[in-house]
Amino acid sequence: MSDERKVQTLKEIMDLLKENALTTSIRLSILLTLYIYAKVTFSELLAYTSLKKNTLYVNLQVLADNGLIKYKKAFSLKGVISVVEITPKGREVVEKLFEMIENIKEEEK
Repeated sequence: MSDERKVQTLKEIMDLLKENALTTSIRLSILLTLYIYAKVTFSELLAYTSLKKNTLYVNLQVLADNGLIKYKKAFSLKGVISVVEITPKGREVVEKLFEMIENIKEEEK
């Protein structure tokens, strides 16, 4: 892959991240965590990310506003819990990101 093409691909990756409110490592890590686990409770996500409650909540709101995750209340034996789930759009964005990175790697071979 030429340097010019690498630069173009990197710009496309940055545009993909910007367009989907993934301009912070926090939101990207939340989305990647949800890509791996699909659906988790708010408490589990706190443990996985080591974020403070307010920081996690604010970033979940941004991701939800952009259609990348769903955030809802559910009932369990422990009472009401918050469940966070990646949406098809969120899964698509992560897969597109992986594909773009893989294309750079493949063309290096």
